[in-house]
Amino acid sequence: MFPTIPENLEDIEDFGFANDEQVKKLEKKMDDVLKENKRVTGHEKILEMRVKKVEADNKMLIKKIESDQTEIDILKVRVVELEEEKTCRDEQNKYFDLKNKELEAAKALKEHEFYMMNKVIESMLGKSIEEIFEEIQVEEVRAKRQAEIEALMRDKGNNAKSSVAASERSIVPSLV
Repeated sequence: MFPTIPENLEDIEDFGFANDEQVKKLEKKMDDVLKENKRVTGHEKILEMRVKKVEADNKMLIKKIESDQTEIDILKVRVVELEEEKTCRDEQNKYFDLKNKELEAAKALKEHEFYMMNKVIESMLGKSIEEIFEEIQVEEVRAKRQAEIEALMRDKGNNAKSSVAASERSIVPSLV
């Protein structure tokens, strides 16, 4: 099956030429493969750098997610606290609303009692409360003026009495 190899290799024709051409082709292919290998290796390094950068970014994002999750947990606790506080204040507001309604009802009752008491007094006296109030005020003003007149009379004599009497007449309301 194998070809017979002659004993003297120099007798073989064109053996060197065929071999040289094949070797050159092989060397060219090897050079191409080496160039491709260098190119792939460079590309591989670039990809490795990108992978490392993406992994670093991923680690940074994981840390950010963890810190954000911690902040979210803290905010959830704060929300629960605020909801509890709101519930407590809502209950207090309901209590104060009821208390306010009770006080308004008591005030209305007192106002009605006061109104009825004024009507009873007016019917007993035969005059309105306002008229009686004005009369009392006029009496107080007269008593005060009279005290002033007496004090002036002691100090200045009879001349002061006539000037104070004139001013007293101007103070008295027209209703009286």
